[in-house]
Amino acid sequence: MRKLCTLLTLIVILCLPVAVSAAEQGNFFTRAEFIKEILTQAGTEIEEVTQSSFSDVTDPELIPYIETAYNNGIVSGYGHYFAPGRSITKEEAVKIIVHVFGEKAGFNAMSDSFADGDLEFAYSEDISAWAKPYVAYALETGLITEEGDTFGPGEPVTAAQAGEMIAAAKEVYQQLFTRDGLSAPDMLVLANEKMAEVGTYKQKGTMLTEMQLLVEGLTPEQVGENEELEKFIDDGIDMSMNMDMDISFQAPDRIYIKQTLASDAGVEEVVQDVETYMDGSLMYQRMAGSDKWVMQDLGEVMEQIQAITDREPYQMTQLSEDELKMFKEFARYEEDVVTDDGEYYVISFKIDQEAYREYYMEVMEKVMDSIVTLQAENPALGQGPGFDPEQYKQMMMSLVSGMEVELSYKYYIDKETHLFGKVWMSQAMTMPMAEFMTEVVEALGEDAPQFSAKMLSHSEGEFEIYDLDEEVEFPVITEEDIMDQGELVPVEPEALQED
Repeated sequence: MRKLCTLLTLIVILCLPVAVSAAEQGNFFTRAEFIKEILTQAGTEIEEVTQSSFSDVTDPELIPYIETAYNNGIVSGYGHYFAPGRSITKEEAVKIIVHVFGEKAGFNAMSDSFADGDLEFAYSEDISAWAKPYVAYALETGLITEEGDTFGPGEPVTAAQAGEMIAAAKEVYQQLFTRDGLSAPDMLVLANEKMAEVGTYKQKGTMLTEMQLLVEGLTPEQVGENEELEKFIDDGIDMSMNMDMDISFQAPDRIYIKQTLASDAGVEEVVQDVETYMDGSLMYQRMAGSDKWVMQDLGEVMEQIQAITDREPYQMTQLSEDELKMFKEFARYEEDVVTDDGEYYVISFKIDQEAYREYYMEVMEKVMDSIVTLQAENPALGQGPGFDPEQYKQMMMSLVSGMEVELSYKYYIDKETHLFGKVWMSQAMTMPMAEFMTEVVEALGEDAPQFSAKMLSHSEGEFEIYDLDEEVEFPVITEEDIMDQGELVPVEPEALQED
């Protein structure tokens, strides 16, 4: 069977359209030559490899270029074959141009809504289905221009045409998709690296969160027939919470956070001030109205959090490697912004439900064992002796896989320093409440009607990052300022009786 598949693949390769034979092609560019030329013009870092993923790529000079293109998703080949000596067609060249000089996030956004009607010039029906979104995007952004009113997708590309196409696309790329010579993903990486070098900074902002419990599958009659169910729905969550934050950070491990939480659950507004100060492994917390701090040593917890999040727990502005990997896929420039504080490049991300779920499932699979250990070994996190690691793991994976999340971010990067100046974010989340509903139905009894519930939440906020490498102040806490831990331990009824 394997031999048959190989034979069929070879037949497909041999049947691919070739405008002229190798001896006759003259100045036509081959697929391998086009890859080498465009990567060279783009300044792409070429991998140092000697083995090819394709059985028909054997030239030692070409292997590094084709492998670099393959590993970066620029080309895919035909199974184990690449056909390096075949003349490249216009539509193949356009796809490669879009991958090298286009903006990935912009292409993805356009291709999601692409329709054949978007290509209105003559003979557009001759363009292969896989190539149409690339051609449409390249035309819209100016990476390529129409030649009269035709395109000729299957025509081979000459050396002169290849040079013109690559030069024109490179110019558009530099004008539209770069700032200071960097693409949006590269600029994000640079800003993240520079933030890691900052010794101190301050951060302030506000986050507004609205939450609602949505019950589905019940008629008004069913609700009216069950008093407990009616009370449950009437008492359902409909809450808004406004959080103001002021943060001071000093590398490597000191951070002070002052939060003001104002929540409204439909009854009355509740305002609460909380101060949190972390100095190394020690965490101090103080609530409004108290003159005492509660102290905890979170040494082991912080190490595990660092392993899980792949970043320093104290560095709130720095992105982890996993976050960078996801954000780079969706990063794109918006219009530059000028404010009273300075001039900024703006990089935005819009991460849809599918991408979010794929990213977090991958992350959860990598760090789940660390999360379970963190929950099981740290009493501060509230896990009792009956904690079942496998059951907890299944519950967490089920929770993540069932969540529907859409994220939007905007990072404002100072043009002069290339450091983050401001971050805006928006998150819409729908979380199924399957585990919770099972308990509710059991509590209501056998006669409870079948229904489902979802937790809807939307958060939006903006945070300014300022006073970088300036002096910061932290609370001065003495032993007299720390609350006796015995005051926090609840007294058991048996202990009261013995006394």
